[in-house]
Amino acid sequence: MPHNLCYEFGPYHLNVSKRVLTCAGETIALTPKATEILAILVTNAGQLVEKDELLQAVWPDTFVEESNLAQNVFILRKALGDDRAVPSYIETVTRRGYRFIASVRVVDLEECNGEDLRPEVVTSEIQLPVIAVLPFLNSTEDADWEYLADGLTDNLINDLSRVSKLRVMSHSAVARFRAKDVDPQQAGNELGSTAVLVGRLNLRNSRIAIGVELVNASTGWQMWGESFDSESQDILQIQDVITRQVLATLKLQLSGEEEKRVTARYTENAEAYQSYLEGRYHWSKYTRTGINKAIGHFRHAIGLDPNYALS
Repeated sequence: MPHNLCYEFGPYHLNVSKRVLTCAGETIALTPKATEILAILVTNAGQLVEKDELLQAVWPDTFVEESNLAQNVFILRKALGDDRAVPSYIETVTRRGYRFIASVRVVDLEECNGEDLRPEVVTSEIQLPVIAVLPFLNSTEDADWEYLADGLTDNLINDLSRVSKLRVMSHSAVARFRAKDVDPQQAGNELGSTAVLVGRLNLRNSRIAIGVELVNASTGWQMWGESFDSESQDILQIQDVITRQVLATLKLQLSGEEEKRVTARYTENAEAYQSYLEGRYHWSKYTRTGINKAIGHFRHAIGLDPNYALS
């Protein structure tokens, strides 16, 4: 999410850079995790943010009970004087997640102090590029490759969202385009994005080929495109190349800290990474069969790399 913005909703100001919530110039005490959750909800105002998405973003690479998320949302509601039954700010979507329903506007950082509120400076930070990574399509006619399409989509969204000068549409926002061969320009216009990244898995001489293109949402023109052979390049390499090419095409410079976050790897073993993706795909089905398959893939990944914490 962008880290240099301030958001105003009701009498509150949220300084995302400093992770500070204020009301009438007074700082409201929040735990770091509660503040992070609020920042995610506010920057995705009006959109459903899934529980899994919040858990992964706020507690990355750590298993936590869903009750931890619920407790932090409770803290937020108490701080905002919100009512779960009749919410003004945070709406609970049963069994799915949360939605920030209050009107939100982006303001100049100076306004976070509650002084000199000038409408003319409201749009000073809004010109950040916005990208939508549409769910990659599995065109192999083999359902066994669905895990790879889903894994690439999720991880590219996560990697790109670590760049402060880029806004990335959430998983829940692009989910409705899953398994649809849509027009990227139309999807971009519907989502309000600057650019759209689309990908497709195809079989080429019994090998998986991954084709991607970055499309200008205003004109429909291709900004960048490439096809990758999964045998000549492993999935980790392909994912890194796509991320870097998108950022280069959008002319975004990374800070040293962002470079570390975007290029961070939890394993250098490509087979272990691919086994982890397959395990996560089966786990996400929330069925007994799916969980059992997931355990098998996670164990295989651990066997290949005993230090692979995600598995």
